[in-house]
Amino acid sequence: MIAVYVVMAVIGAAMAVFALQNLDPVVIRFVTWRIQEVPLAVVILISIVTGLTFASLVGFVQHFKLRRRIRQLEAQIRRAAPPAAPVAPAVPGAPSRPEPPSDHGFR
Repeated sequence: MIAVYVVMAVIGAAMAVFALQNLDPVVIRFVTWRIQEVPLAVVILISIVTGLTFASLVGFVQHFKLRRRIRQLEAQIRRAAPPAAPVAPAVPGAPSRPEPPSDHGFR
């Protein structure tokens, strides 16, 4: 678990250095929108977060579709499988289930 925290700290430090080194203001244009004086690092980090969010959503949708399909197939198997018939004893007259060990009157 400590390794995870170390990796997170290294990634956080790298992001901080990246943000500090890319403070140059840029202009963002999209169709009719225009945003001026936005630091380059902010634009890049927002783009990364947006991409990760959309990729995760696609993965979640696929995951839930597969889970639903698995449930459907399991239900189909339950419907198709006949109920288990009791197993006949190998020796005629023997009990079908083994009896629990007796304490022979000792307690």
